[in-house]
This record gives sequence, structure tokens and C-alpha cells, in this order.
Amino acid sequence: MRRTTLGPALLVAAIVPAVLVAGAAPSVAVRAPVGAAPRTVEAVVRPAAVPAPVVAAAGPTPSSWEGGHAVAVAPRWWPQGYSHASAPWPSAWPRPVAFSPTRKGPLTGLVIALDPGHNIGNRNHVAQLNHTYWVGLTKICNTTGTATNSGYPEATYNWDVIARLRRMLVANGATVVVTRDRNSATTYGPCVSARGSFGQFEKAAFMLSVHADGGPSTGRGFHVIVPAYYKGYTDDIAARSRVLGNDLIAGMSTSFQRTTYLSNVLSVRKDQGTLNMSNVPVAVVETLNMRNRYDARIATSRLGRQQVAHALLVGILRYAKRL
Repeated sequence: MRRTTLGPALLVAAIVPAVLVAGAAPSVAVRAPVGAAPRTVEAVVRPAAVPAPVVAAAGPTPSSWEGGHAVAVAPRWWPQGYSHASAPWPSAWPRPVAFSPTRKGPLTGLVIALDPGHNIGNRNHVAQLNHTYWVGLTKICNTTGTATNSGYPEATYNWDVIARLRRMLVANGATVVVTRDRNSATTYGPCVSARGSFGQFEKAAFMLSVHADGGPSTGRGFHVIVPAYYKGYTDDIAARSRVLGNDLIAGMSTSFQRTTYLSNVLSVRKDQGTLNMSNVPVAVVETLNMRNRYDARIATSRLGRQQVAHALLVGILRYAKRL
């Protein structure tokens, strides 16, 4: 076990068997076969094959502070790893934000931490971004992320998907805490160390970090990254993180193509600062490949982003049943 911890994750207080209906689900067509050219975004995704909450029709990105409030515990972070002193959350970073459940549901009693990867302002803070920190290995603070060939940024995509997922989670009973409250050109970060340790400060049951990959243009699909066993860092969460990762794969697979350019849809790694610094089960989901023209249609479509959020919800519901 890691020497520094802030307490156990919250357990489920109640499980409500009924599935919350949050609105009319968007209708979509069956996913096109691998290699076929889908005509529309609707052809790239298909309805979930397992029971899941109905989600609202796709619409604009939800507001960052839509029902949000300051997190219960002001998080700190470890610039030089757990063997050194922690530091306050820097003022130049976006602020963390919390959202209370709007109704009871199958996630009642759970605190779930969400991390929208990167930040659109990272590209304007290169010096701060390239500062190195110890997270089980030496890593820079963060990166700018990728973009579609047309220029739609990953940071904006991540932000949108997390906002949509957050709406669904609170509508199904969860308390949700998010690492950043904005996607702003005037802020940067948070650094990966702070993103990783965020869940334990907020006493979350687990954490999900949403990203999109910048892989080869000929490759499509999602993959999931979980922490490897790393003594002193992830030895207490590696096994549970793999369970979380597999449940997220199951959820995403109900609607989306698994990676065609990696040998395995589940990557187990010890070089990811966000994963190494977590003390609750954690997974990074690379939800699609922004460099692929078909996946880019999903990324740039409201319907596509809504369907990604819904597929993540399906995976979260699977994992929540284990808690």
C-alpha cells in the first residue's frame, strides 16, 4: 500500500433497481462493418445491446457550472511525488467543481471523479507545461493533446464528452467531481500529478479520464489504459483498475469500434502520471482516433459525443454493480 492516503473510497449507500429515464434517446443506425465507409455519423455508432439508462437527445455542450459548486475538499497535489510535501492547487489552473445528484438512481451513494483530458489553454502556456515533475518517473506537467485533421481540438472534445457524461451520472444518483471547471485559453493544466491524486482527495469510488487518440489515419476505434502494478504507487489499485477498464471496454463496445491499430484494446502501463498518482481505481479511455476521418465524424458531431458519453455510462453502471 502507498504510504500516503486520504481514506477509503465511498461505498454504495443504496442501489435503486429502476433505471432512470433522462429523456428521449437519439436514434442511430447499425455501425458500418470494419473497412466500410459510413455515410453519416449515425452509421458509425449503434444502439446499446445491454440494458442502460436512456439518455437525453444530443444538444449543446452543457454549461461548466450547470448546478455545480465548489468541491467539498480543496485538493492538493504532489509536485515531486509522494515522498515529498504536497502543494496547494495553483491559481493558474482551472478550479475543480462538484455536482450533486439530481435524483436517486442506480448510482446513489457513489462519488465519481471525472477528468477531461488536457485543456485548450495548454498551448498558450508552453513554459509551464514543459516543467517536469516526479510521478513514478519524470514527466512534464501536461500536453496540448491532439486534434482532428480539420482542427477540432481534443481538449474541447474531452470537455464536451465529460460534461454530457456528468449530466447522465447525476441524473442516475451519483455525486460527480471534475478536475477542471472550464476549457479556457487563459488557464493551463492541471498537471498530471494533480489529476491523478484528485480522486482520493474527493473520496471518489473511482476515476475516469476521457481522451481521444492521435493515432495513424488508417486506424479507428477506442482503447483503454489502466495502471500496471507499481510498488509504492499503484500496488493497491492495479487489480481493481483492470476490472474498471474491462467494464468500460464492455460499455464502449456496445456502440463503438475497438481499436484497429493496436494489438490489444486494454493497455496496462506504468508510464502514465495520471494513473501512477491515483489512489482510487482509475482508467484512461482513448475514446476514438481523431486522425481517422470516420472517427473524426463522431468527434465533431453532437450526436457522436452524446453516444460516446452514453457508452461510458454503460461501462460505469457495470462497474458500479461490483461495489
